[in-house]
Amino acid sequence: MAEFLCMNHPDQQAVAQCRRCGKPICENCYDPATGYCRDQCINNGAVSSVHEPKKNILLQVIVAILAIIGGLAILLITICGAFLLSY
Repeated sequence: MAEFLCMNHPDQQAVAQCRRCGKPICENCYDPATGYCRDQCINNGAVSSVHEPKKNILLQVIVAILAIIGGLAILLITICGAFLLSY
């Protein structure tokens, strides 16, 4: 079985593979919280992309709520218009 060595420390055995760049990395290079290389991928801004989906989810929830309110307003106007025109 082949032994994988860390790309940054060739004398140490790799324990993981970076989720961003795919390099085999040792315990010193691996950040278990993000799954990225500590030296390269975290410093290149890869960690900031982890938090962006939260902003997108919040924006999607706000848009969905506004769409529901708009749909209910149109429904109310339609019902009131039909009621007023029926007499």
